[in-house]
Amino acid sequence: MARIRRHAPSAREAPVRLSPNKIEYLAEKVLAMIESDPQIHIQTNSDLVYRVVADTIYDDIKTEDEIDEEVEELLEQYRNQVRSMEMDVGALRTKMKREIAKKRGFLL
Repeated sequence: MARIRRHAPSAREAPVRLSPNKIEYLAEKVLAMIESDPQIHIQTNSDLVYRVVADTIYDDIKTEDEIDEEVEELLEQYRNQVRSMEMDVGALRTKMKREIAKKRGFLL
């Protein structure tokens, strides 16, 4: 079955932790799991389901990368205060990431 390939991210798009090939591999695995489940009946073209799964994985990774970027910008903005208060940067980064994700309605 031929699959629709997701475009590689352009230079101005946020970098992703998974390559397009890995995302396609994961989408194939999810689709195979869906197709093998006797309780699930796909009522559309399986290529469309594959595409939705692949795009969702890509979009979620991109959103998480955008959140990470926002956290790093905030940490840089408040770098002097963080240093002067001798805060744990790793713990602060994690807390900020959770808060930003929560505000966006994004589940980490």
